[in-house]
Order: sequence, then C-alpha cells, then structure tokens
Amino acid sequence: MEDAKKQLIRNFILQNKIVTLDEIKKHLNSNVTMTIMRKLNDLSYLSSYSHKGKYYTLGTVPKFSDKGLWSYNSVYFSKYDTLKNTCYQFLNNSQSGYTTQDMDQMLNVSSRLPLLNLHKEEKIFRAKFGSTFVYFSGNKQLKQQQIIIRESQHANTVFTIDKLSTQIITDELKAAILLFYCILDEKQKRLYAGLESLKIGHGGDTLISKLLSIDPDTVSKGRKELANNNFEKDRVRKQGAGRPDVKKNS
Repeated sequence: MEDAKKQLIRNFILQNKIVTLDEIKKHLNSNVTMTIMRKLNDLSYLSSYSHKGKYYTLGTVPKFSDKGLWSYNSVYFSKYDTLKNTCYQFLNNSQSGYTTQDMDQMLNVSSRLPLLNLHKEEKIFRAKFGSTFVYFSGNKQLKQQQIIIRESQHANTVFTIDKLSTQIITDELKAAILLFYCILDEKQKRLYAGLESLKIGHGGDTLISKLLSIDPDTVSKGRKELANNNFEKDRVRKQGAGRPDVKKNS
C-alpha cells in the first residue's frame, strides 16, 4: 500500500510537472501531511524557490539552464534547491559580484532577505560602490579577484594591449589573467606581471599591480628582468638566494 501511494505521487507529478501539497492530498484523498512528505523525500523531490516553496517537482523533471535554473508556468526551481543557497552559489560563480538588483533580475524573485542573511552569517562579503551595495563570494581569494574586476568596472579603467592598440581587456580576460596568475610560482608570477606591464607600456606597472594586488616594485622588477634577460630559466630564485643549506656536523 505504501509503495502504491508513492507510485501514485510519482505519476501525478510526472503528469503535471509541478504540483502543490494540497493538490497531492486531493489526488490521494488524504490529509496526512507527514506521510506525503515522507514519500516525496523517497522520490528525491525539489521545491520551488519562488512562491515560498509551495510547488514540488521530481529531480528528473527540470531541464536546468547553464545557470542551474528552470521554470514552469512562472514557477522557478534551482538545482541548488533553496533561494538562499542559490544566491550563495551564484556569488561563488560570479566574476565581479552582484548587486541585489542583478540577482533579482537573474532569479526573477526578490533576493534581498537571503543576501542579507548570508551576509549576517559571514558566508558572503558586501562592499559599497557609489551608492549601491555589491555582494561578493565569502572565499578570500575569489572575493579579492571579484573586487578588483568590480573596481575596474566602476572606475571604467581601460587597459591597453600595447602602444599601438586601444583594445580593452574584457572582464572575462581579467578573470582568466587572475586565475592563471594564481597557479604560478614566485618567479613566474613576477615575470608574468612584468610581461603584462611591458605589453601595456607607460603606466603598466601601476595597472598590473592593481589588477593582481601586488607591489608595483615587484612588477617593475619582473619587467626589468625580462627586458634585460636577467633571470635564470631553471630556478625560482637566483643561486645563493633563499635560506642557506643546513650542514650536518661530522
């Protein structure tokens, strides 16, 4: 009997795509909420993040978008489940953070309360740009990258590729530069920063130091090493640099 009831719920949802608890009760001719919820748990259900979670579907029904969202008859579902968790995941996948208005537009519901709660729980970071608050990932390294890109957007900073070009580095390219920079060792970071500064030309040391959040002197040193070919290709530090070897006594 119990398995039959679960099968009835499953078929009812598959037929209608999304249903409410009251609709399930009417279909089963039952008012026992606990039993129905237990069966829904067994069926791996999803609840809508819109309409206060009133609607239910099965995990196999939605065809999620690239962002992990799906809607049916203006009812919205997320592969991240709740609205709060969806906001959290969206911020972790963002290149330059989101305002409340940005999030509202993407999710088609108000995101103000979940964002405020996440901020109070210190799971995300918030900073003011002009008169607007922008929310960022709570991950320290990712947050730093997002803020750098957001600051460049806010200040409308233009990075030139070389002296003869006015090509603007896109946000996607800035994010790629930051991600690539993070996997380099000490010497490679310095030389890479110097290389990007050489491409820009005048003012490159300052722009790259801001983009990568490093000392302008480090960028300048890398640039000079490249220009003068003054570095060892197989070592992170020059020979003799770093901590001296420890010799054992005989």
